[in-house]
Amino acid sequence: MYMLKHAVWEITLSCNIHCLHCGSGADKHKRPKELSTEEAMGLIEQLADIGCKRVVLSGGEPFMRKDWSILAHRIVTLGMACQYISNGYMVDDDILDVLEQLGTKYVGFSLDGANAKTHDYIRGKKGVFDHLMWVFDRMKQRGFKIGVVSTIHKGNISELDGIKNVLLEHGVDIWQIQTANVRGRMPKEWALNEKDYYSMAEFIAKNRPRYEDILIITEADCMGYFSKLTPYMGMKHWNGCNAGMNTIGIESDGGIKGCLSMQDKKYIEGNIREQSLREIWENPNNFAYNRRFKISELQGICKGCKYGGICRGGCSEKAETYTGKLHSQPFCLYEMEKTGKV
Repeated sequence: MYMLKHAVWEITLSCNIHCLHCGSGADKHKRPKELSTEEAMGLIEQLADIGCKRVVLSGGEPFMRKDWSILAHRIVTLGMACQYISNGYMVDDDILDVLEQLGTKYVGFSLDGANAKTHDYIRGKKGVFDHLMWVFDRMKQRGFKIGVVSTIHKGNISELDGIKNVLLEHGVDIWQIQTANVRGRMPKEWALNEKDYYSMAEFIAKNRPRYEDILIITEADCMGYFSKLTPYMGMKHWNGCNAGMNTIGIESDGGIKGCLSMQDKKYIEGNIREQSLREIWENPNNFAYNRRFKISELQGICKGCKYGGICRGGCSEKAETYTGKLHSQPFCLYEMEKTGKV
C-alpha cells in the first residue's frame, strides 16, 4: 500500500506575470473549467481522509485565486501543513496578515536572477525583483521563514553566486536549485548541457556546507544520483522518483498526476470530478511507470547501471522531456563521473 504524504496543487493556472521559461505556459487566463470553491473544498476533505500530511499551493500564481485563503484555512483546520510557491508580485501586508492568521511559518518564492535586469527579463515584467526584495525584508520583520526556488538555464547559470549573495543579504532560509526544461515557453537555446549540470552540482556541494547554519542550499530531484558530490548536496539517499509513490500533483481542473511537471496528458491518472481521490490513488494500474517498474525498462545511459533498481532512471520528468522515454535520465552525475565526461 502506498501512503500519500505530499500533494502539490496548482489551484489556478492563471498568473500575473509571463515567465520566459514557464513549462506550463501559464498566463493571465485560467485553465478551462477550474475547480469551484465547493469542489476544491471537497478535494481537501479527500486529501485529509487519505492521510496526506502536506499540501503545497502553487500555480500559475496561487494568490490569483480569490478563494485561496478559504482553501488554505480548510487545509490547516484538517491538520495538514499548508505551504505556498509564489512569484511574490502580489504579496503585500494584507496577504501577509492572512498568512499569519493561518499560522503559516514558511512561504516559497521564485528568484531567477541576481539583479532586476536578469530577473525581470526572465519573469517578463519590470519591478518584480524589487518588490520581491521588499517581500523578503517584510517577511523577516514579521518572523516568517523564507524559501527560494531558482530555475536555472543558460540565461542565468552565470548568476548563481550573485543570487546566493542576494539571499544571504535578505535573510532567506532555504534555497532550492532546480533546472529548467524545454517545455512551454522555454527557449531551446537556454537548455543546459552535461557540463552545466555538473558545475551546478559542484556549486551546491561547495556552498551548502559553508552556509548551512544560515542558508540551507539544496538541489531538486532533477539532478544528482549517486555522485561523489552527493553527500555534500543535501540528498542523503536517492530512492527514485516519488511521483505516485508518496506524492501527487493536482491540476486546477481536478486532474491527478504523479508530478505536475510531467506535462503530457497521458500522465493524468484520473480526475476527481469522475472518481474519488482514494479510487485514483489506490487503483493498481495507476502510476505504473513507478509502482510497477522493472529493471528491464531502464533505457539510454541508465540501462545496465548498478544503481538502476534503486534509482529507476532518475527524475521521470527530466527523462521524458529530453529523451522522450522514462527511466532514462540524460543528466546523471554518477554516469558523468564514471565515463570521465566531467
